[in-house]
Amino acid sequence: MKKFYIIAAAAIALAACTKNEVIAPEATPINFAPNALLTKALILPDSDSPEQLAFPTTESFNVWGFAALDGSTYNYTTPLMDDVNISNQGGDWKATTGTYLWPATGKVDFYAYYPGSLNATFISDEEPKGINLTGVSLGTAIGSQIDPLVAAVLAQNAVSKPTVQLVFKHITSQIAVMAVDATTTESLKNKISIEKVVFKNLKTSGDYTKSTTIGKGAWSNINTKADFVSFEGSEVLATTESFLSGSTFVSSIDNSAAFVVIPENVVTGTAEDQVVEVSYSIAAYTINGFDYPATPTQTVTIPLYGRVSSNKFQNGKRYVFHIGISLDGANNEIMFSPLVEGWENEDISGITIDAVNAVLL
Repeated sequence: MKKFYIIAAAAIALAACTKNEVIAPEATPINFAPNALLTKALILPDSDSPEQLAFPTTESFNVWGFAALDGSTYNYTTPLMDDVNISNQGGDWKATTGTYLWPATGKVDFYAYYPGSLNATFISDEEPKGINLTGVSLGTAIGSQIDPLVAAVLAQNAVSKPTVQLVFKHITSQIAVMAVDATTTESLKNKISIEKVVFKNLKTSGDYTKSTTIGKGAWSNINTKADFVSFEGSEVLATTESFLSGSTFVSSIDNSAAFVVIPENVVTGTAEDQVVEVSYSIAAYTINGFDYPATPTQTVTIPLYGRVSSNKFQNGKRYVFHIGISLDGANNEIMFSPLVEGWENEDISGITIDAVNAVLL
C-alpha cells in the first residue's frame, strides 16, 4: 500500500505549475462519509433509515484517489490514494495508516470497494475507468458470506475539501425466503410443518468488470455451483407470513437466512437448472367426515425459470421468495351440479294433406 503524505501531494502540485509557482497543499486530511444505498446487505439490517444505511463502523473499505490539478487532466500514473484502507477512527472515516491530504488545486476522483480482502485492480487505460474484481468468492455458509460493494464519486473540488460522500452499491444478488400457511379452510389450518427449503445450482464465484453505471458491471467466469439451505428443521407454518431463518421463523430480515449469489441467467432444460426444493409434512386431520392420517415428508421442486424477471438474477437486487403451502386440496370433495339439458328442436316439414280426398299428397 503506497502512502502519500504532504510531500507527495506537493510533488503533484509542482508537476502542474511553472518553475516560479509552488502551490502547497493545506494540511486538510481526506475524510469520507460512507453509506450503503438502500442496502439489504448481510452486514446491515433490513431498514431504510439513515442510521441503518450508514456504513458499519466495525468494517473498513479501500479507496483509490486520482487528482487533476488543472481540473481536467487526471494523473493515473501516481495516484493520490493507491488502494488505501479506510476505517472509522474516533468517528472520522480516514486512512487506517498514514495521512492523505487534499491538493491545493483541481479535482479528485475516488473509487472504493468492500471488503478490502478482494483482489481489486484499477483499470485506467480503457473506458470506462474503474475497479475490476477477479476471483471473487462469496462463500457458501449462510451468515458468513461476503457482500461485495463498490462506490465512486467524481470531480470533488479540492479547494472546498469536502468530506467525501461515498454511496456503496451491491454487485451481487440477495435471496431471502418467506413462508406462510396458505390454507383457507379454517379446520385445516395449522396442520402443515415446513421441514426444509433448499435453493440448488446457484453460483458463488466469478470476476466483476467495471461499468459506466456504478454497481452494474458485468460478471464473467461464473462458477462454483452451490446449494443453499434456507431452512431446515420442523416448524408448523403460521397463517402470518414470516421470514425463514436457519431452524426457526423470525419477524425481521436481520436474522433471516438470506444469502448472496453471483448474478447470472436462470436456465431451464439443463442439468444446471436453478430450482428451490420445499419439503413439508402434514399432521392428521379430519374433513367431510373422513379421518386422514399424518402425511410424512414430501418434497416439491419449483423451477426458478419464469419466476425471476427476464430470467436473470441482477446486480443489487434482493429477491424475496414468498412460499405458501395450502391444505385446501383436502377439501376438494367430488361434487356435482346437475342440470337437464333443453330439447334439441328438429323441424319436420313437407307434409301436405289433400283435404278433398283426406289423403297425403
